[in-house]
Amino acid sequence: MEIIGAFACSHAGLIATRRERAPAAQEQHVYDAFARAERVIAALRPDALLIIATDHMRAFPLAGVPTFTVGVGPLARGLGDGGLAPCEVPVHQPLSRSLLTTAIADGFDVCFTEDVRIDHSFVMPLMALTPALDVPIAPVTINCNVPPRPTYERAYAFGTALRRGIDALPGGRVVVVATGGLSHWVGSDERRALMNRPPGTRLAELDRVPMGLGDTGPINEEFDRGVLAAVGCGELPTFLADWPPERLEAEAGNGAHELRNWLVLSGLLGDAPGEVLAYEPVSEWLTGTAVVRFPVLSPA
Repeated sequence: MEIIGAFACSHAGLIATRRERAPAAQEQHVYDAFARAERVIAALRPDALLIIATDHMRAFPLAGVPTFTVGVGPLARGLGDGGLAPCEVPVHQPLSRSLLTTAIADGFDVCFTEDVRIDHSFVMPLMALTPALDVPIAPVTINCNVPPRPTYERAYAFGTALRRGIDALPGGRVVVVATGGLSHWVGSDERRALMNRPPGTRLAELDRVPMGLGDTGPINEEFDRGVLAAVGCGELPTFLADWPPERLEAEAGNGAHELRNWLVLSGLLGDAPGEVLAYEPVSEWLTGTAVVRFPVLSPA
């Protein structure tokens, strides 16, 4: 398939459900950027949308947390979490299968699911970028939520494998979207501490320690702008090398781990630089919120 466009954006459900709570100028800036991206995608008329996102223990609870998963069933079901409505989105099965088989051939032990369930990290961006939900998707889930997470290097390398999966499929046009970040702290201090406990010690405590979302939340604007400056130069891997996971979570929040999805995109695009369409530190959405467009590329 031919890559005809690529984007990265934040995915907090609160961007949709608390839209009116944001300061008007911030809300307009972000939504104007989403609208611009929507128009670009509509004009490109892709056959498929490869979307790289995560899961917040909705599709993959602690009963089984895969590192990398490709949805291969015919239909993806939006789970209605994060205040968003349940929905259904068609899956581009040929692309999903190519991504899966190519990544496995490249040495990645990728999981797959024929019962494709997607949470707000997929649905919120899809609602903004393809509101009719009529473009078939190839959903790829990266475990950014539950430690142990994939390393930065492994996420980037997985992106190169996905690129080979795209290139291996003849015909068709695809737009690639990575979602997540930027800085944000998800859940109470107690909940975050629970999730950082060793594997095998968390399941029994989950119901006792609810997630909890505040009316506003801290944002590390300096970090976010550093991320976006690096993305603009095609140097996100170099930037994050100075932010090991412990520092990342301490200074940019546990939600910043979702930048692994952006690293996957960096690997897929060969570190192509991006154009920042919008950035706003919206405390009412608890998230440093960004929309980025990447140039159309020729096949590698």
